[in-house]
Amino acid sequence: MKDLFDYYGDVNIGFYGKASDKLFISSFEKDFSNIFNVPSKRITIGGTEFVGLFSAMNSNGIILPFIVRDEELEEIKKFGLDVLVLKEKFTAIGNLVVVNDKGAIVSDLLSKKSIKSIEDVLKVEVVQASLVNSKVVGSVCFATNKGAILHREASDEDVELVKDVLKVEVERGSVNFGSPFVASGIIANSYGALIGSKTSGYELDFIIRALKV
Repeated sequence: MKDLFDYYGDVNIGFYGKASDKLFISSFEKDFSNIFNVPSKRITIGGTEFVGLFSAMNSNGIILPFIVRDEELEEIKKFGLDVLVLKEKFTAIGNLVVVNDKGAIVSDLLSKKSIKSIEDVLKVEVVQASLVNSKVVGSVCFATNKGAILHREASDEDVELVKDVLKVEVERGSVNFGSPFVASGIIANSYGALIGSKTSGYELDFIIRALKV
């Protein structure tokens, strides 16, 4: 199932939510459990609505920045996921990690110590790399357990890396009428997808085909 959506006019919906095959978290008032076919939880991170930007999540665990508040952390721990609060200066964790239930690619901005902790919590192989000559790997690539979409200027080497680590088929594309930062405009799991409302018909068909939803 799929739907086009914007959050109070902002088509960068990926900033506000994350979905795995077990859980959907967001700052949205609306319950999208019918789209994702998993429980839906409304939360904040660091007192903000940027739930997607400030987290990385798969079915096993969730990575959060140091700005997460104690009461938010206690609520998130109730969801049944392993939780890691990264002791790094970077807060936009969602921009630094692309993950599914088969593997993860993380930015080389993160320390080696953090990589081991991420591996333990997400329970997947973690590879440190750049994608499309960018350290913000989580913004130029979006992945589920069924497929992945990369920045339209990704090289063949980028595509092969994502295939090898995340173990899914990979396509190049864009969202929201031409944005190559695909993760900013998509929230998806194996069952469904929310996609930024400016996305063209051509882009929408491509995203649905790539993610198999």
